Amino acid sequence: MKVRHVDTHVSKSWANEEHHNNEQVDKAAKVKVSQVIHNCETCAAIKQAKRVKPLWYGGRWLKYRYGEAWQIDYITLPQTRQGKRYVLTMVEATTGWLETYPVPHATAWNTILGLEKQVLWRHGTPERIESDNGTHFKNGLINTWAREHNIEWIYHIPYHAPAAEKVEQCNGLLKTTLKALGGGTFKNWEVNLGKATWMVNTRGSISRAGPAQSEPLHTVDGDKDPVVHMKGILGKTVWINPTSGKGRPIRGIIFAQGKDLVPLGG
Repeated sequence: MKVRHVDTHVSKSWANEEHHNNEQVDKAAKVKVSQVIHNCETCAAIKQAKRVKPLWYGGRWLKYRYGEAWQIDYITLPQTRQGKRYVLTMVEATTGWLETYPVPHATAWNTILGLEKQVLWRHGTPERIESDNGTHFKNGLINTWAREHNIEWIYHIPYHAPAAEKVEQCNGLLKTTLKALGGGTFKNWEVNLGKATWMVNTRGSISRAGPAQSEPLHTVDGDKDPVVHMKGILGKTVWINPTSGKGRPIRGIIFAQGKDLVPLGG
């Protein structure tokens, strides 16, 4: 108000009237803002999600076995000479196991191809898939495909980061790894994608195992077992429990070309 008077030197009555009008405008603006927020479906959904934590947090995975629930997303990278620019990332929800599929365009059809080649053919048909609301996920083609395969497709609430926490974490790790393999850039990222995916899956520390060492991946009597597609690497090391249930687990390799178990070292 003081600044306003110094600028204009209006009379007291004029200044009081202007101040009163401004207060009324401010009150009306506050009411309008409150109404907009109250009527916003996205804000209401986010509030609901925060109240019902088991729906969006770790507890929702407890009922699933390995391979039955996945989170998926696309990341964008520099276009290659072959025209590839996107990577479909698919993360197994109970272990954090990552599968990747490079494509030239993020489309519903490429999403289906990636899921069939990297998830259904390798890990079995999932019960649940989670994604964002992008048109490459939310459309009639995806809905029909999911219904035909009896898959529950869940769309994340926009702007609610915890909902997509698993896939977002893997996206960040994958990009960091690709950049490191490219000498600080994304050069040759498609060539390095298999190795980068493997490195993400075998990450870990002294105190915490990576996805490749997770308990659900210890195959027991024919349960689903993950495999790796990567030039120069034949398969993935797993521990197989004896069918008798007695004795120490046998260490072996699951090959990407099939489910034949080969004991390590022969």
